Amino acid sequence: MLLVCGTPSSFSQSASTGALTGTTTDATPAVVPGVKLTLTNEATGEARSTISGESGSYSFLQLVPGSYRLDAALEGFKTTSRSALRIVVTETVRLDIRLEVGALSETISVEAAPQMVQQETSALGRVVGETIVMNLPLVSRNFTQILGLSPGITTDVTNAAELGRGSGGQITARTSVNGSRSFDHNFQIDGVDTNDFQQSDNGLTPGAAIPNPDTIQEFKVQTAQADASFGRNAGANVNIITKSGSNDFHGSVFEFFRNEALNANDFFFNRAGQKKPVVRQNQYGGTIGGPIKKEKLLFFGSYQGTKQFNGLAAGKFNAKCSSTISSPPLTNDRSAAALGALFAGRAGQNGGVAIRADGSNINPVALRLLNLKGADGGYLFPTPQIIDPSQPFARPAHSTKTSTW
Repeated sequence: MLLVCGTPSSFSQSASTGALTGTTTDATPAVVPGVKLTLTNEATGEARSTISGESGSYSFLQLVPGSYRLDAALEGFKTTSRSALRIVVTETVRLDIRLEVGALSETISVEAAPQMVQQETSALGRVVGETIVMNLPLVSRNFTQILGLSPGITTDVTNAAELGRGSGGQITARTSVNGSRSFDHNFQIDGVDTNDFQQSDNGLTPGAAIPNPDTIQEFKVQTAQADASFGRNAGANVNIITKSGSNDFHGSVFEFFRNEALNANDFFFNRAGQKKPVVRQNQYGGTIGGPIKKEKLLFFGSYQGTKQFNGLAAGKFNAKCSSTISSPPLTNDRSAAALGALFAGRAGQNGGVAIRADGSNINPVALRLLNLKGADGGYLFPTPQIIDPSQPFARPAHSTKTSTW
């Protein structure tokens, strides 16, 4: 079970938060000190206030990623309101406010989201939001399949047999960031270390806890020049932010189903004349979030269950005894006569007796091994045959209505 909680650090932003900074000016533009700025989280109603300094600068630190509204007010100027300000994880964005002379009771509202630029650090990276996570096809419901969307990242081709059950273990592909090795990455969920080195495939593939996609609000992949707060490894820093409750109830239900009637056969299986393996998988669950006490105590919870029968182990979706190791290719007919017709006159790699045309001199033990097929028509015997993990998730949140910095 994933239960996420944490405490803020002293940095302007951390592995689980963002920050907003800027300068207040008039139309000339000269700096305007003493402006009261109020930043409100549009989902939870939590508000923070600060006063711009002598140089007109202001900052809001340790902000939970999400959508915000900023109000700027000072006697002798019109109140300025900017909504739909997007704060993202690990980034400090700048928004300068220009005030217009007028009555304080007059308000200038800008509802279109401004283009805010990360100017405060040299860290390189890309934020992947909820819309991309939910709308791109994830064959195994594993968000690491789309790490390769960020610049500087190369990954293996997604394998449909990778389970991605969301309960920990290997990520779906070997991923290299700017030439680093695939186990050099650092994974954090809401600022908590979730690296799983025990499941890291002998150092070749990183291990990490994998939350189900319906719990992810966004994730940031930092590929270079991260600050000292992101130590440990030379590869990417992957910072996942999970969803939290709001003042309105919201939720979802889902069911993802795969079986041999819907799955396509592997290219090499088809070329070798072999049947596709049996993979029957159900991934089901739901999410719910909302207020326990509005603007005070909020919650978000999720459950994902997975049931898989006769599934191949991760990375084993390859053709067995196919033309990749035999020419001409083997077929499902492994009788002595059929093998003799295919390999008549051929000897072993180091010489020896050639195979007769009728296959009568083929070792009977070898024949029995070649015909030892599983129920799915293959020659691998994956274990376990039945997989049934559960992944509950809970995130409580306490919201303060107003605070002054």
